[in-house]
Amino acid sequence: MNTAETTTSNLKIKTLLGFVELIVILGLFLFAPAGSLNFWQAWVYSIIYVASSVTITFYLWRTNPELLARRVNAGPGAEKEKTQKITHFFVILLFIAILVISAFDHRFGWSHVPFYIVILGDILVILGFFLLFLVFRENAFASAIIEVTADQNNNNRTV
Repeated sequence: MNTAETTTSNLKIKTLLGFVELIVILGLFLFAPAGSLNFWQAWVYSIIYVASSVTITFYLWRTNPELLARRVNAGPGAEKEKTQKITHFFVILLFIAILVISAFDHRFGWSHVPFYIVILGDILVILGFFLLFLVFRENAFASAIIEVTADQNNNNRTV
């Protein structure tokens, strides 16, 4: 197996493991605290989140595998600066907290969110993923970590 095939194979494995990790995180932090699988709002959100992630990933796989490779190297461990590692860690904690709090809210009935607000929230999630897609389509250097690569062209910047 040559270097390009090895790199492609590693990217496929990392991407698939990333999806498994995403599904486990959503399931664990939405349904376990809810104490039930009878949580339609979580199912809809999970389906939107995973389907959007898969769609963007397959788009990048076909059009810009280099960007995809940069995107799968994410997380606090991938950051170079200590403050970036800390910030990334807290962003992940905040994401998990949002999932867990919504699950506990469902379980204990802390609030009643009208149907149309839930649907509006789901539409906003879709819109957020669409905006993310537009960023990736326009910016081939949208890395998951803060970095400047050697092949970025600073001459195209306008001030």
